[in-house]
Amino acid sequence: MNETYEVTISDVKWGGFVFLGVLSLLFGILVMLFPTITATVLVILFSLLVILLAFMAIVMALMTPVGKTRSSLLLLAGVLGFIVGVAGIVYPVVFGAILVEIIAVVLFVIGLMTISFAVSEKTFQHRWLLALDGVLAIIFALLFMVYPLIGALILFGYLVGAFFVIYGLIAIVIGFALRGKKEVVVTGTGY
Repeated sequence: MNETYEVTISDVKWGGFVFLGVLSLLFGILVMLFPTITATVLVILFSLLVILLAFMAIVMALMTPVGKTRSSLLLLAGVLGFIVGVAGIVYPVVFGAILVEIIAVVLFVIGLMTISFAVSEKTFQHRWLLALDGVLAIIFALLFMVYPLIGALILFGYLVGAFFVIYGLIAIVIGFALRGKKEVVVTGTGY
């Protein structure tokens, strides 16, 4: 008789979840205590990503055969991306405010679309929730547009911190829930 084992989530060590949860919780608290540093670091990391993508675009443009019109546009996009990335590293506060403005415009459009969906969808019983969702998105969009620097701190500081705090608490609960639960399913296979 051969025995086969089914691996389940219970096979993962419960202590790993608790450890991950505690680290996430501590990280989230630190992020929320120092939102300005967090926002600056995230903007600089995003700027480094833009520089990396710009470098890749420049390399792809230079490797494209001569005469292709798209290679010129790709080269231009790469150079502009490089300039934007460097500007983000040199002036992270301004770059963060610009990112918040872009996010605000996206939130505003999403809010308008959600409200229009709530108005047009007559058969949905809870369309007031859609309208509320749209109004909330527009309110946040307007706040971010009017106060972009405060919006950067809220977006890149407190919300990231809140995510890690919530994630950490849930991971700790999962770890302790798994602590007492260890299942191995054994099935017999005959010849």
